[in-house]
Amino acid sequence: MPSQFFGLMIGYSGLTAAQASQNTTANNIANINTEGYSRQELKQTAADALRTYTRYGMAGAGVDAVSIDQIRNQYFDMKYRANETTLGEYNRKNSYMGEIENYFTDTTVVPGFNSVYVEDFYNALSKLEDDPGSTTTRQSFIGAANNVVEYFNTMSTDLAKTQDNLNQEIKDVVDKINSIAAQIASINKQINVIEIRGVVANELRDQRNLLVDELSSYVDVETKEVDVYNYADPDNPTGAKNFYVSIGGAYTLVDGYEYEELECRARDEKINQSDIDGLYDIYWTKTGGKFAPLSAVLSGQLKGLLELRDGNNKEYFDGTLAADTATGATDISVKVPANSKMVDLNKCTLPDSGTINISGFDYVYDTWTYVYDDTDGTGTYTFNNLRYKDNTGVYRDGLLEGMPQDVTVRVGQSIDYMGIPYYQSQLNEWVRTFAEAFNKIEGRGYDLYGDYMGDRCFFQVVDAEGTQHDLMQLDDSRITTVSNTGTDTIGTGTKSNGTYTYNALTARNLVISADIIENPAKMATTYDKEASSSVDSADLVKDLSTLKTDKSKISFRGSSSAEFLQSLLTDIALNKQSAKTFETNFTTIGQVLQNQRLSVSGVDTDEEALNLVKFQHAYELSAKVIQTMTEMYDRLILNTGV
Repeated sequence: MPSQFFGLMIGYSGLTAAQASQNTTANNIANINTEGYSRQELKQTAADALRTYTRYGMAGAGVDAVSIDQIRNQYFDMKYRANETTLGEYNRKNSYMGEIENYFTDTTVVPGFNSVYVEDFYNALSKLEDDPGSTTTRQSFIGAANNVVEYFNTMSTDLAKTQDNLNQEIKDVVDKINSIAAQIASINKQINVIEIRGVVANELRDQRNLLVDELSSYVDVETKEVDVYNYADPDNPTGAKNFYVSIGGAYTLVDGYEYEELECRARDEKINQSDIDGLYDIYWTKTGGKFAPLSAVLSGQLKGLLELRDGNNKEYFDGTLAADTATGATDISVKVPANSKMVDLNKCTLPDSGTINISGFDYVYDTWTYVYDDTDGTGTYTFNNLRYKDNTGVYRDGLLEGMPQDVTVRVGQSIDYMGIPYYQSQLNEWVRTFAEAFNKIEGRGYDLYGDYMGDRCFFQVVDAEGTQHDLMQLDDSRITTVSNTGTDTIGTGTKSNGTYTYNALTARNLVISADIIENPAKMATTYDKEASSSVDSADLVKDLSTLKTDKSKISFRGSSSAEFLQSLLTDIALNKQSAKTFETNFTTIGQVLQNQRLSVSGVDTDEEALNLVKFQHAYELSAKVIQTMTEMYDRLILNTGV
């Protein structure tokens, strides 16, 4: 049976509940502009009724304030984070593709390909045709040709700088992911210290959710929270919870109070010929496993940056072992099919030395040679001096174990995006094709001294030490064997002692012969030795002029040499427009999803103002109950003598 003062306690419970609701509302209003704050609400239930042992049975005992809860919708959180991940990927792609697009623009302020090649180069060539014996005209043409060289040198250098910027941003993103993981693990511990006592750490949960939101822009994120049970009493949770964060599809980043870190390790060897040195691969610090979030189903800033830095449009070295190879072998032969771009060395992207993957295991090679089989159109590459790195970091010679014929061999991986390696390979392919065609015509002519050009090249390659080298003339026959060690077989002849094939030529190391720059008379303008000293001999120059539009002499992706920029800008424009469109779309979707989240968890000024009035009235009514009960108890005690 309740006490005589039971009504006073009921009023008091209403008074404290109303006051707690007012305090919660005040906290909501105070945090109306706090990023990541979730609206809170007092959860209250009717207090357990008391048995009165009377006819009417049970008596209400007032109200219990159970907890102050966050108001969030996990479904909206999940959708928002998935959208942020995709938005992060296309944001970086749009930004960097705009930068790449600017490199290839052609304006009056910054002359581009059409200006320096399509117009100036062939205008100067036309004047040379009119006056081939003039030193001034020759110098003018060489200057125009040098502008073409500088254009491609600059484009390649700019792309290399962009690749370096991407590489550094990848490291920054990895550092941010590690920092967020550490913060989440720390907050997990703080939350459990508080919640194991039976209360809810709302503000800490808001901080954790904000960190997960930020993480979702860098990489795909999945979260899970499970109750922790006491082994001695498995039916009752302890109040603590384990919070897990997975990234990149299936990699656990945070496990309760523990977290894993990523680290960037600079590559020892290149994958693509025009890659800069020191590109980072990402590894897990504790396990040492490689982290590669490039799956088609994944996204995020990290994936976008990696695709921009490493994207090869699925054009990479991919072949099979040509023969069974024994354990410990240091040389392997790899066959590439006739439909592979790697059959044409002008399109080959292999570095002189690098990393090759054989049946899923990485090896380092020092040199390679190439043999073309004209019977079936296939090619065979032989990689020399294979080594692998053991667990102690020491390189060991030869294959770990024997490999049967047809085992997959690749350099790099297929990345379905046109990134820096792709655009570098396009530049390289054009300069190789152009320089080869130009030198081929020049090599059959005579200079003003009556000397046959032959192996002397107008366009040359410069090595890392600054020494210029002539390029191997292909004449009318296919390369049958090429070695990057200095011995090359072409047709039925042999080149040796440091000669360079056009595969060694890139947009970055293309130069004009220093001898010709110093003495323009050493440039050939005629095929006729007897007429070479004549100022009117320019039959060779006429053939050089056809390189602009004659696809039988220069064909780049089925187009003429003059249409190079149009072909490349089509790729760039499509990628840029695609990235811009997706970024715009996902930005809009993100705003909608954020509004949906705010409609649930955001603080609404009108709603909170109404709550203030509502809880104020509840407080006043509970106070009125206490006042009324007090008067009743006064009359009962003082006037009746009870």
